[in-house]
Amino acid sequence: MPLLSFLRTLSTAHGPTGGEGAVAEIAAQLLAPLCDEVTIDPLFNVIGRKQGQGPEPRPQLMLMAHLDEVYALVAAVEGPFLRLTQTHADYRLLVGQEVIVLGRRPLAGVIGDRPPHLMAAEERQRMPRLHDLVVDLGRDAAEVAAWVSPGDVVLVDRPFVELQGRRVTGKALDNRAGVSVMLATLQHLQDQPHACDLLAVASVGEELNLLGAHTASFRLRPDLAIVLDVTFAEQPGADKDKTFPLGGGPVLGIGPNLHPRLGEALAATAARLELAHGLEPLPANSGTDAWAVQVAAGGRPTALISLPIRNMHSPVEVADLADLEGAARWLAAFIPEVDAAFLAGLAYQLPTFDEAPA
Repeated sequence: MPLLSFLRTLSTAHGPTGGEGAVAEIAAQLLAPLCDEVTIDPLFNVIGRKQGQGPEPRPQLMLMAHLDEVYALVAAVEGPFLRLTQTHADYRLLVGQEVIVLGRRPLAGVIGDRPPHLMAAEERQRMPRLHDLVVDLGRDAAEVAAWVSPGDVVLVDRPFVELQGRRVTGKALDNRAGVSVMLATLQHLQDQPHACDLLAVASVGEELNLLGAHTASFRLRPDLAIVLDVTFAEQPGADKDKTFPLGGGPVLGIGPNLHPRLGEALAATAARLELAHGLEPLPANSGTDAWAVQVAAGGRPTALISLPIRNMHSPVEVADLADLEGAARWLAAFIPEVDAAFLAGLAYQLPTFDEAPA
């Protein structure tokens, strides 16, 4: 299956943080023909294992990309309408969106606000506020009360659209784009031997507290890890020092959350491939699963490769397939370089002292 098909399938699936079961099943189905074994753990982390061809004990390399998407919760049922709370989505863009309410059964609805004619002049001049928005299911109050309760999940329901060139738009590209790159990497490796064992993890709970990264890393205890996520693409009004050109290639993170020697090795592979890529200085928490993976179960060398997208945490995230394909090609070229000697080279060696310090 081409990378575009992976992304289309995953983008349109529903999988809010804490309720990733449906998209986890889809990810497991996509991983199954590319791995020797696929399991889903109790939190819905999807874990694929692909055995290497090197001598035992083989290094365990983990690729991780999170499955969950931003969401809202029903705060209250007010007659035929629903009020919203607890959203990581950009609520400035929610008015007019089609949604799916995951109540006792899935229900289609739309998000609305009062017509501008019924607003005071100062209200028309400001951004929509979340507590002003309502979900309209087009049903009467009794039917809504029978099917929906406070705490039910509300997800934007958007089609996946191919734009001009290699650009695509849809919901949940953060981070179904990363999962798609992981799948495409495994596809590249089907006919390419590699010494290390590969763990491919589609993690859960990243948008809340990295809970899938914490638990999967502790459970699997890989020797090293590469996390795939998204970063900010250039667009009008965005700081050029904090964004990357769409179509300019994947982005390698640099900072204390990430292992310098592993990053250097990845950069060397990109140079050998003549692969255009960006460098993202991350002086503190990277805001990704790498924050949890790096320190789980005693710690492990961790790298971060990010994919630029526009309009992050909105219903119309935009990505360039060239960036995703470049990331998959990069990883597929790097993974065969990982063997026991490579892993030993990541360890820091204490200097030899001629005499004990005074």
